[in-house]
Amino acid sequence: MLCDNCKERESVISYTKINDDRVEEVHLCEVCAEEKFKREFKGYQDIIPQIENALNNIFKFTANNSKDEEDVKCEFCGTSFTQVKNSGILGCPKCYETFQADIKKYLNALNVNSKYKGKIPKDADSYIVYNRKLEDLKSRLDLAINLEEYEKAAEIRDEIKSLKGDTIA
Repeated sequence: MLCDNCKERESVISYTKINDDRVEEVHLCEVCAEEKFKREFKGYQDIIPQIENALNNIFKFTANNSKDEEDVKCEFCGTSFTQVKNSGILGCPKCYETFQADIKKYLNALNVNSKYKGKIPKDADSYIVYNRKLEDLKSRLDLAINLEEYEKAAEIRDEIKSLKGDTIA
């Protein structure tokens, strides 16, 4: 599939964009994705190198290698790992054992956040809203700690304490 932006290169990243009630699927090539992330994450200069590193790792891992002789094949059915990556289908039950390490690397490279977070209905119970807000604050706290932004982490920690205190009282 061609890149939606430049219409020249093959797309390597796909994401779903939701604006109001409109759902749009976007497909970008490596170059356009990098430009888009740099443009849209301007206020997050501290994490751009980490995002670029993650994207580069994904692109390196998902790039099509023309070295067929190095491609691991299942000894039972003959399916290669390149075929598994391209189709998403394993050839036989023994493929799980043969490609176990490669599949784990591939899935780790693709899963930035493996937990689905959908919209919360307007008439949802308060505990659902509370739990979502608490989850979001905890993930922001983890990110701030990983980025060594301890002042921001302390603010988020206080927000969590305040949120928990509000529900107890």
